[in-house]
Amino acid sequence: MWNEKGYKKSFRWPDGVRLPIAISVHHQSEEATCPMPDGQPDPFDYSERQYGARRGAWRLLDIMSEHGVRGTWLICGATLEKYPEVSRAVQKAGHCIAGHTYAHEMMCNMPPDTEVALIKKTVAVFEDLLGEHIRGWRTCFASHNTLDLLLEHSDLEWDGSMWNDDLPSLIEGHGREMLEIPFATYSDTALGVDITNPAFPPSRFSTWNANPPDFMLRGLKSAFDALYERGAERAVMMPLVVHDFITGRPFRSKVLDEFLSYAKQFDGVVFTGHDELARWAKQSGEFGKE
Repeated sequence: MWNEKGYKKSFRWPDGVRLPIAISVHHQSEEATCPMPDGQPDPFDYSERQYGARRGAWRLLDIMSEHGVRGTWLICGATLEKYPEVSRAVQKAGHCIAGHTYAHEMMCNMPPDTEVALIKKTVAVFEDLLGEHIRGWRTCFASHNTLDLLLEHSDLEWDGSMWNDDLPSLIEGHGREMLEIPFATYSDTALGVDITNPAFPPSRFSTWNANPPDFMLRGLKSAFDALYERGAERAVMMPLVVHDFITGRPFRSKVLDEFLSYAKQFDGVVFTGHDELARWAKQSGEFGKE
């Protein structure tokens, strides 16, 4: 079993960093396509999601490059196999790269041996196609076993599967330690779309309900403003999750573009990858009882 050491109240980011923003790009394209009642992939949903690797991921790469911001790309192993050129471009751009399961499996429905096999399979894909031994992971719908399995059966340095805090915590178990760097529900899946049952689409023209772009932008700005204000007194961070097939669409990508312009105006805002967040957190040594 694992044990968690939370951060102390004295936890601080490095000098000059008031609010780190961790952009997480979920590069998964058509993985996890919604099934039809007969169990077959819904072709409308499949096509909607496939846009992520064909166009969306490239648009997100361009926006991040234009703003000079670094982030973390969480990539499914199967997506890397189908679209290796995207991941090679991400690697060349210097972003942090991490695993996002093999085919976006719902690990909460998997027995432990299957979850371990999928973790190892995904790690191997990155080594084979990118020559990179990944150090980070985000499980799609984590199971009760996920943290134990990552500690016992991998050498991953950080996990980003939990939703439970504003700061990292130190997870210990099975003779080693790993950082948990949580993410948040104010992602594009929460603010941008409602992925509905394809058997009952909202209209004949769309698989999903969608919010207007200004709603997304207001949500991101509100989260930023609250965290930036709090960051004057104590350490916080802002996870910012975008999907290649959601925010990669032109009208939603404009939201990301405008939000980056907004956030960059503020002193002490730093866009960074999870690898750097993990390094800063470990260097602080501020975990455990007060």
